[in-house]
Amino acid sequence: MLHAFTVDVEDWYDGIPIPAETKRSAERRLRRGLEVLTDSLAERSCLATFFFLGPVAREYPDVVRDLVAGGHEIGCHGWSHDLLYSMSRERFREETADARNLIEDIAGVPVTSYRAAYFSVTESSLWALDVLAELGFQCDSSVFPVKNWRYGLPDFDPVPGPVTTQSGTIFEFPLSVVDYPGRRLPATGGAYFRIYPYGLTRRHIRELEKRGMPVVFYIHPWELDPDHPRVAFHWKPRLTHYWNLRSTRAKLGRLLDDFSFGTLKGIERHEREQDRS
Repeated sequence: MLHAFTVDVEDWYDGIPIPAETKRSAERRLRRGLEVLTDSLAERSCLATFFFLGPVAREYPDVVRDLVAGGHEIGCHGWSHDLLYSMSRERFREETADARNLIEDIAGVPVTSYRAAYFSVTESSLWALDVLAELGFQCDSSVFPVKNWRYGLPDFDPVPGPVTTQSGTIFEFPLSVVDYPGRRLPATGGAYFRIYPYGLTRRHIRELEKRGMPVVFYIHPWELDPDHPRVAFHWKPRLTHYWNLRSTRAKLGRLLDDFSFGTLKGIERHEREQDRS
């Protein structure tokens, strides 16, 4: 079964709550983890969807173009990496359009997939799906059907499928979850991939395969750069940001050997064909 491999392309400082001035002067290390990741994918002829922040695409245009040349899908991760529910509808529309247009100009291909910073499409920001459809995005992967202190839509259907908005239909790829008695947990990806023993990740994916559900896996390049700087910030995000980083590379190799992965667009095409058959 083919699963979706997705990458949130941001440097180590982009997604943590530190002052803007600290971010501007921070050591640029994106290539370190990204090269490990792309080499691992290339060794197994695996394609992925890479969601770029607008400023990151602007700083690394050669990376964007190399990924396109390698057959990967390029998606949009927004501009500021701020929580959607901290934005107005107008600011979100403007930032997203600016980021998408810049990334398309660099990539030379249409950008039709989106992922929100921190998976922050929640009950109070569901309007974002309407804006995305209005802007012409075809796929979104921002909804995490769990309860978390920073994100989550626990009652959202975890099965990938079309969502109808006021501006049209958009295909939603929720982040993958598994149900235990009385509790729903993230299946894998990001900090969960690092925190869980690999055997638990493998069991979750096999359980979802039995149900015929493609897994949406996600990772960040900095998770493959365990020596990136340690800085002080709020204890909750800091705890997971630095947790078990040295385990990521070995676990990733096992994951890519055990399962088949591709792009979100590839999975979407397959799901739509299944619906028509």
